[in-house]
Amino acid sequence: MPLRGVLCFALALLPGEAAAHAFGTRYDLPLPLRLWLGTAGAIVALSFVVFALVLRRGAGTVSYPRFDLPRWLAHPFVITTLRVFSVAIFLVLLASGWFGTQDPFRNIVPAFVWIAWWIGFTYLTVVVGDVWSVVNPWKAVYPARFGLHRDLPRAVGAWPAVLLLVAFAWIEIVWEGNAVPAHIAWLAAGYSLLTWIGMFAFGRDAWLARGEVFSVYFGLLARLAPIDRELKLRPPVAGLLDPRPVSTSVAAFVIVMLATVTFDGLRETPLWANLLAGRSNPGEPPGDALWTGTATAGVVLTPCVFALVILATCALMAALARGNEHPASAGELARLFVPTLLPIAFAYHVAHYLSYLLIAGQVVIPLASDPLGRGWDLFGTARFKPVVDIVGARFAWYTSVVVIVLGHVAAMYVAHRLALERFGDARTARRSQYPFAALMVLYTMTSLWILAQPITAGG
Repeated sequence: MPLRGVLCFALALLPGEAAAHAFGTRYDLPLPLRLWLGTAGAIVALSFVVFALVLRRGAGTVSYPRFDLPRWLAHPFVITTLRVFSVAIFLVLLASGWFGTQDPFRNIVPAFVWIAWWIGFTYLTVVVGDVWSVVNPWKAVYPARFGLHRDLPRAVGAWPAVLLLVAFAWIEIVWEGNAVPAHIAWLAAGYSLLTWIGMFAFGRDAWLARGEVFSVYFGLLARLAPIDRELKLRPPVAGLLDPRPVSTSVAAFVIVMLATVTFDGLRETPLWANLLAGRSNPGEPPGDALWTGTATAGVVLTPCVFALVILATCALMAALARGNEHPASAGELARLFVPTLLPIAFAYHVAHYLSYLLIAGQVVIPLASDPLGRGWDLFGTARFKPVVDIVGARFAWYTSVVVIVLGHVAAMYVAHRLALERFGDARTARRSQYPFAALMVLYTMTSLWILAQPITAGG
C-alpha cells in the first residue's frame, strides 16, 4: 500500500495476520508467474502489430461521435451547490484535524484524504471528467479578478506543480507523520495559503493551470474520461488525441505521476527488502533513518530514471524516423508521446490501489457520523461494520492483469495515431514506434511482476 501510516486502517479491519495490499492470505497462481508476464507482454506486442496494419489516419484526422449531456448538469445552481458542499467538507476536515482526536483510527481526516479523496477522486475523474475544476475548494472561495495578475514567466511552465507533486508523493509514501490528523490539517492550511498567494500574484486561472498541483493532476487524468469539459460524451482516451506536443514541464509532471506510483509498488517487493538489508548492519533490521533516506532517494530518483529511459527511447524513435521529410528531435517526441503514458499511470493506480479503496475505504462510512472521534452518530452510520472480505488476492491479481494490459494497449493506440499525424506516412510512423512498442512490452511485464509480489504465491 502507498501510505505506511494509513495502512493501519486496512490492517485493523482484518482478522488474524495481514499481509501487504490488506490481504491476509496470498493467492496461488494457476500458472507460473513467468507465463502470465509473457502472455501479457505478447498481447501488448500483438496490439502494436494490429495497430500498425490497421491504422492509416493521424490523430488530427480522427473523427468520432459526440453526444450532448443534459445541460442542467452545468446549471449555476448545481455548480454552486457542489462548490458549497466541497468547501464545507474542507472546513470539516480542518476542524476534525485540529480539534478532533489524534487517534487515526477514530478521526475521519486520514481515511478521507488518503483513501476517499486521493484514490477515489482519481477514479471519479477518469469516469466522469474534470470534476475537480468545479469543486476545487481553493478556487471556489477565491474571486477570479482579485489580485495582481502579473505574468507568470513562460519558462516557469508547470514546474511549480511538478515540485509540489514530488513533495506530495514524499508525504504520501515516506513521511511517518502522514496519518496524524493535525499534521494533515496544518499541511492543508499551508497549501491553501500557498495556493492563494499564487492566485493573488499571477491570477487565479493562471496559477490553477500551472501551479496548483491537483488541478494539473486531475486535469491530465480527465483527458482519459468519456466526458469532456463541454459536457459531451466521447470515446475513452480521445482527449489524448491532440497532436500538439505538451511543454517540457507537463511531460515531467506525467513522468512523476507514473514513476512515483511505480516506486510505491516497488517498495513491496523482495528487491526493496534486499536493498534495505544490504545497507543495514548484518543481523539488524533496517532503522527508520535508513528507511526514510532510501525511500526519499527513491521518490526523487525514480522519476529521473524514468525520464532518462523515455528520452533514450525517443532518441531511437527520432533516429529511425530520420529519413522522413519532417524529422523530429528526441525532446519533441518526448513532449508528444509522454502524455500517451497517462492510461498506464491510471492503470497502475487501479491495480495498486483499487482493492485498498474497496476494503479500507469503508471506514469512511462510520467515521462520517463521528468525524472528530467524540462518540457522535450524526448520520446513523457510526455502528457500520466494514465488509473485510469484499475482495481478495484473486480479485486483485486478475484486476491487475486486465487493467495493466488495457492501459498499455490504449497507450500504444494513441501513440500510433500521434505518430501517423507527426510523420505523415504509415511506414515512418510504424518504424518510429518500434522502440516505443518494446518499452511498452517491457514495462507491462515489469509492472505485473511488481504487483504480483505482495499478492501472489507460486510464481
